[in-house]
Amino acid sequence: MEDVLAAVPCRNDEQTLIRLINLYGTDIKRLCFCLLNDSSLAEDAAQETFVKAWKSLPGFRGDCAEKTWLCTIAVNTCRSMQRGSWFRVIDRRASAESLPEEADGSPDYDPTVWNAVQSLPEKLKRSVVLRYYEGLSLREAALALGTNTNTLHTRLRKAKSILETELKGWYFNEDE
Repeated sequence: MEDVLAAVPCRNDEQTLIRLINLYGTDIKRLCFCLLNDSSLAEDAAQETFVKAWKSLPGFRGDCAEKTWLCTIAVNTCRSMQRGSWFRVIDRRASAESLPEEADGSPDYDPTVWNAVQSLPEKLKRSVVLRYYEGLSLREAALALGTNTNTLHTRLRKAKSILETELKGWYFNEDE
């Protein structure tokens, strides 16, 4: 979908916020859940993401897609929440069944893969979530994470290696 924020002269209004929430609300909430492993914290983070986006609409230059911009805000919001002392003492074990569904209502994930992804180190997990769960391109995911595409590519390769080891024997390998 074509991003229209850059073409709108006065973007700091409720209409734009409502449009962004309608278009990307589920994706942002799912992203926050993937990063925080807690549905109520994900809800808070998603709401905070849209509040921050609304406040910074006048500064959006259109250098990236709206979804990439919102994912960047969401990732940074989740990082801030993870740094808080309260976050370190709560039980954040979440099941794949509690993951917010995609907009079309058909989840396409497997609990085994979900659990393996959640066990990755944070930087690798964020990379996998943005690239594969949210479907961002390498460039968009790298931009959302504040890194370059080479670094993201390296993180994804490392994550793939860990996941292959973790999921060995679980998935069907056509080479065998």
